[in-house]
Order: sequence, then C-alpha cells, then structure tokens
Amino acid sequence: MEVSDLNILKEYRKNSRKGLELVYDRYRKYVYAIAYHYSGNKEDALDITQEVFISVFKAMDGFKEQYSLLPWIKKITVNKCLNFLRSRKESLSLNETTDSGDELQNIILSKEFTENTVVCKDTKKVLEEAIQRLPDKERMAVLLRHMKQMKYEEIAKTMKLPPGTVKTLIHKGRKAIKQDLVMQGVWEV
Repeated sequence: MEVSDLNILKEYRKNSRKGLELVYDRYRKYVYAIAYHYSGNKEDALDITQEVFISVFKAMDGFKEQYSLLPWIKKITVNKCLNFLRSRKESLSLNETTDSGDELQNIILSKEFTENTVVCKDTKKVLEEAIQRLPDKERMAVLLRHMKQMKYEEIAKTMKLPPGTVKTLIHKGRKAIKQDLVMQGVWEV
C-alpha cells in the first residue's frame, strides 16, 4: 500500500522519525537511480543518495503540505548530482571496474570476451564520455528525458526552465552527442 505525500507529512508532524522513514522508503530507489546515472558507479550513487536524504531531512520542517514531495526531492537530487559532477576529477585506471564488476585489466587479458563485447563496451564508454562532456544543463535535460523518461513539462519544472528552453537544451545535447560520436568513429553519417 502506497502512502501519499500528505499522509507522509502528517506522519512526520506526529512522529518525525516514522515520517522520515516513510520518505526514505518511498523515494530512495528513485533518488539512487538518478544518482547512478550521473555518477556511473554504485559507491558514488550511494554517497549522493545519502547527501540528498540528509538535505531532505534537514529541510522537512519547512516543507509545506500543499506541495508534492517528488518535485522537491527531484530538485535536491539534481542539484547534488550537478555538485558531484563539478567536483569529480576524471581518471581511468586499469584497476577501475566495469558495470559487471570486472576490472579493465582482466577484461583486456581475458580470452572469453569476443570482439563484439569489446566493441559494445567501447561504444557505451564513448557514449557515456560524450554525455559527460555536455554542459551541465544540457546533460541534465538529456539524462532526465532519456534515462528517466520524463516529459518536457516535468523536466521544465524540475530544472525551473521554460519548456521551450528544455526542448532546445535536449536538441543541442543530442546534436553534440551525435557530433562527438561521429568524430570518434562510432556513428556513421
């Protein structure tokens, strides 16, 4: 049984600990999914998720009951992700692990990986790098649209931008990604 935002807020007013547990239980997977798409790894996504809920919990007393929690939590999550990206230093090491948990050095030395597997992993990496090179607002709009399948209006509310601006950001982001992939030889024109 899903608890509504209003019921969560009422529970928070009665018993703050129980209310905070309800907020966490309801939104943790959503926050983690966004954080993972931005960070690209489990550990950073968990750190970002923790930071988001610390901020949410600190600000709960000031939240007004007439509003929905989701847009507010989305905004906090997006801001924490952007802050993470700004502070992150890019580095690649042969000890770095892939999504499957394998270290790059083991993949390179392994005979069990076919050429197609390597090409697929390379393409995914090039695409992720192209997305990471986008300006913050374009990257945010593209990720919210394509990873979270959000509608333009939802993205506009989350990013506090007019819908037309969101459409422009997504168009520019897609175009930049395509150009990047063409230059890298991954996308044929």
